Amino acid sequence: MGKPSLKTTSFKHHPVYVQKALHVDNPFYGPKPEYQRAEIVPGGDCQVVTNTFLAQTTGQLDVALASNGGRSGVVGDHCIRLTQTAHASKTAVYLRFIDSATQPIHVNLQYARFVGMWVKAGANDIFDSGDLTFYIYTKKSNYLYANAAMYIDFIDYTDAGDNVWRYIELELAQFTRNTGYEGDKLDEVWGIGWYSEDVTVSNTLDIDQIEFYTIGTGLGPARGLIMSAPLKDGIHAQRGYGLRWEPNSGRIDTSDANDHAFAGICVGNPSETRLTHDFDIGDTAIIVLDASLFEIGSAHIWDDDTLAGETVAISAVNRVTNTLTVTAILVAYEVADNAKIAMMGNEKGTIRVDFMVSGIVNIEAAEDIALGLGCTCATAGASLTVNKALIISTEEGQIIGKAVLAAANDDEQFPVKLTTDARTA
Repeated sequence: MGKPSLKTTSFKHHPVYVQKALHVDNPFYGPKPEYQRAEIVPGGDCQVVTNTFLAQTTGQLDVALASNGGRSGVVGDHCIRLTQTAHASKTAVYLRFIDSATQPIHVNLQYARFVGMWVKAGANDIFDSGDLTFYIYTKKSNYLYANAAMYIDFIDYTDAGDNVWRYIELELAQFTRNTGYEGDKLDEVWGIGWYSEDVTVSNTLDIDQIEFYTIGTGLGPARGLIMSAPLKDGIHAQRGYGLRWEPNSGRIDTSDANDHAFAGICVGNPSETRLTHDFDIGDTAIIVLDASLFEIGSAHIWDDDTLAGETVAISAVNRVTNTLTVTAILVAYEVADNAKIAMMGNEKGTIRVDFMVSGIVNIEAAEDIALGLGCTCATAGASLTVNKALIISTEEGQIIGKAVLAAANDDEQFPVKLTTDARTA
């Protein structure tokens, strides 16, 4: 009998091809590493105007340092102010990125999914949709709006006279892209700007802390620990929602101000994706970007014109053609209106939700949050505080979470800290 031999193969000089990949149906839920990159662009701290913020033409839309300082709690003591000096100016103010020697430089923003900044309109000023456009340019020296690589409507806001700070978060996927300006790459971005279309004379807009980031809450970057858990049956979550632990199943539900099981702020539903075609009333086949995110069950469909949207039942998922077979839709949805669809949670826990449980988060808060159980804001523009006499310290993070949910629209927005020692950031 011969001596047994062991055949071996060396891959040192041979390529290895993996033809099949493992699909995990039940991923691990709990704390998860997230690639969160949030960076202020050069000059985006809004501390100086010279050589950074420039006007396309003078005398119509001006830029200068605001005399009242910057947003309390963010970088620096200053902010910039855009002032409209002619009604229909159709001109721009742009921020060109420069180095310490005031030479133009470019930055790589391919990591970014969002751009955000703090803004404060002048008392009683009105900015209608289309009045101001925010744009990005990607070719050196082509700073003018006419050379914009990407652009989007910047603000639709009427100040109620309280002159408060608010946070604007813009999703890069919703920007309109111009051809010929490398707008899809964003690997060489030379600057950003605001284009004035038809703003009322003397309207002002203060701007502070311009940053690009990967994970957003709807009111800015998610700066903290992010967890993942399955959604409760029939529940649909979007960015910015307050979430709670559902005690009977250990899954996630949407929260309310009086809920003691506050879990965190939703930063994303992984099943959410965009539609790739326009669909009319009565259609039963929906084509999406990635059908692998879906299962048979209920889903929510909506767009910018129909934010309430509707619920549809998914009866089949074709992951080859990215087609979902659904019950007949009741409203027409268009790609141009940012049409989206997401699972609602009744797909037996295979769809999870990501939520931020601690760290810095921007919230909207009234002057007196009755349902916030101890969170108050003395005056418009003042810092959010927690009355420790009303609560025990271990509940403080939950209290801040309740304040997020109880706040009314159009009130002052604040950076706060979601931890057991919550304080203004």
